[in-house]
Amino acid sequence: MADVRYHPRFVRQLGDMAIRARTSDWLLDLFGEVMALLRALEDHGHDIEGHHPEDPSHPILSSQFRAFALRRTPPTVHTPYAHQPPILRIPYVWFDRADGSEIAVVMLIGDKTEQRNEWYPSVVRHIEGTMIGQWQRRHPNHRAQVKRTR
Repeated sequence: MADVRYHPRFVRQLGDMAIRARTSDWLLDLFGEVMALLRALEDHGHDIEGHHPEDPSHPILSSQFRAFALRRTPPTVHTPYAHQPPILRIPYVWFDRADGSEIAVVMLIGDKTEQRNEWYPSVVRHIEGTMIGQWQRRHPNHRAQVKRTR
């Protein structure tokens, strides 16, 4: 079981999504898929991370940190009916704690349907330039893990 925490921006987005989910079955299904991905991260931690199309989490290659994105689309074992847009990505970053343990911090929910992979550069800049620093100021015993190089 992984220790997963949530950045305040993500918490706001998820709350807005929950409110909108009350208005339609489709939005309720979408909310359920996001919750299934979060549960998978909490239950399986690093084990859901990979490079195969069926893996629910992929590394964010352009990040200098150990950052990954939960993937709603294409379908995964956790989101088996996610054949259509929106193409949601839910970036998270691994942090070390002072006690030697680690946590995953879920940063935000993004829709890359229109921009495809061009969505990543600005999001990575925002996560690295703003959100990681915000988290570390609130949690001074947490340090974002720098990506290991070969």
